[in-house]
Amino acid sequence: MSLNQMIDQMQASIIAETQAIIRISSVKQPPVENAPFGVGVASALSYMLTSGERMGFRTKNIDGYCGYIEFGEGSEMVGILAHIDVVPEGDCWDFPPFGGEVHDGKIYGRGAIDDKGPAVSSLFAMKAVMDSGVKLSKRVRLILGGDEESGSACMARYVQTEELPTLGFTPDSDYPVTHAEKGIYHCRFDCALPANTPPLMLSAGSRPNIVPAKCTAAFDGQAYEAIGKSAHASKPSLGDNALVKLCKQLHDKCTHPFLSLMQIASDAEGLGIAMQDEVSGSLTYNPAIATVDAHTASLTVDIRYPVTCDSDALLKQIENKLAPFGFTVTILHHHTPLYVPKSHPLVQTLMQVYTDMTGLQGEPIAIGGGTYARTMPNIVAFGAVFPGEIAPMHECNEYININSLILNTKIFAQAIVSLAK
Repeated sequence: MSLNQMIDQMQASIIAETQAIIRISSVKQPPVENAPFGVGVASALSYMLTSGERMGFRTKNIDGYCGYIEFGEGSEMVGILAHIDVVPEGDCWDFPPFGGEVHDGKIYGRGAIDDKGPAVSSLFAMKAVMDSGVKLSKRVRLILGGDEESGSACMARYVQTEELPTLGFTPDSDYPVTHAEKGIYHCRFDCALPANTPPLMLSAGSRPNIVPAKCTAAFDGQAYEAIGKSAHASKPSLGDNALVKLCKQLHDKCTHPFLSLMQIASDAEGLGIAMQDEVSGSLTYNPAIATVDAHTASLTVDIRYPVTCDSDALLKQIENKLAPFGFTVTILHHHTPLYVPKSHPLVQTLMQVYTDMTGLQGEPIAIGGGTYARTMPNIVAFGAVFPGEIAPMHECNEYININSLILNTKIFAQAIVSLAK
């Protein structure tokens, strides 16, 4: 029986396992004992590791930060890096965000495509390869992290004490192969407000990597609200930034340092940081979280800059722009860019798998998203979104097509064989 036939027979189990892991709310929460990212993340990690044990794999839980599921023998190892944490669900769903419900051939729920569905596909791909008896020369290890959406401390913990893969992939991007990822800055702009500042109260956003879908404010006894659309910060043009919308509305009604700042800090052009390169395209910018009270004002932004950009010069430009407004810059998080040449053997091998399995040609791509590929050497992102496919990650009504879930499993199985044989 071929790998594809084996996976077709597993379809009901793949769907059920995806539904089950979606039903665990794994939004990051305050740490508790043995759960550094909260009980939900710990429960999701434990569930996946238990499933791996039930399938006959070796498993390890690494202090609740991450864990792995492994089979095979050999001194070298193929790594598959996936995450089971998710961003907050938001409040605009047509279906329960942690219901894992199936409608019109899609499984709905937070994490369905980012990254629980692909993680389940990876697990069943390993199961199919292991049960097939195909001869491999390397071990295969699915490494599951619990903090990808807010800093990847999970993989930093893994790197401290665990064996690094020889090579591998992370199913957390687009097909065919992601060979370049933009650098990422999360920065906070802060200002201590003068005593005579008009009493504006404003709040928006929850995560730097999400376009804020709601912003509320109060000024001069009147309440204001703007509703937008959430999207992943790597593609902010797909969203509608409620913070930007409301600040434009308030600017004509109120003179305030924060609103003056937003006149230039609503987009990259205003800050003088609009730039691009041939490898990875244009810089993206997302004003994500805002808090204004009687004493302070702050704005947290997500910046994805081209791989050839001078990151120090970029930061200096922002500081110079903000200084006249009385705001300082604090770096909350910085991921340097990733660039693997298209000619690299890992890229070429995965490109061939993609073409063989889909019949489609393509070119390696660059993205604004940040994946686990940055956390270890010789890792690139491979899948799980197909060209032309809608990928509502970080949006309401996130889903994965069941047909794509199964095809991903087949592609990952062949990738395992090609990298580990």
